[in-house]
Amino acid sequence: MEKVILASNSPRRREILENFIDFKIVTKEILENKDNFFKPETTVMSLAFEKGIEVAKDYEDNIIISADTLVELDGKLFGKPESREDAKSMIKMLSGRIHSVYTGYSIFKKSKNIKYVSYDKSFVKFYDLSDDEIEKYLDTEEYKDKAGAYGIQGKGSLLVEKIDGDYFNIVGLPIGKINRDLIKLFDFCLW
Repeated sequence: MEKVILASNSPRRREILENFIDFKIVTKEILENKDNFFKPETTVMSLAFEKGIEVAKDYEDNIIISADTLVELDGKLFGKPESREDAKSMIKMLSGRIHSVYTGYSIFKKSKNIKYVSYDKSFVKFYDLSDDEIEKYLDTEEYKDKAGAYGIQGKGSLLVEKIDGDYFNIVGLPIGKINRDLIKLFDFCLW
């Protein structure tokens, strides 16, 4: 059985992966540069790569999985909000609109010289939200530490009219696609 390390502190990614295998969490701090002049898929893959490669240096015989998620609307990237006002601004911009959610992920096994990076993209449409609805959602404080200032797996699901694509990608870990890549790279399946 392959030993897997998740290079992420995200509770949502941990919850997804623990449905399938036992793993260890190891993270390294990186500078998360989310400049808007790169394509969203390039940004999330780059950040996932940086997170994973730093951990892979110390765990050469393990499979390292890392990920990064961003929301994009009209060419603007939305990471985690810096404040309640920032979150309010993000949700107002997303209200009534379809936005894209990108999750970049990387898979490493340094002892086999495997460095693999990919991404997934899903679409989310928000209901038209009143200022009062937005304020009530912000009162939950669920927006904290969430790309785009909402969590689709929680109370943020009430903001969402429909999705197109992988739900788990929106949560932050496109587990089905990652499993296909693990089979291709290692002949290793998550079940």
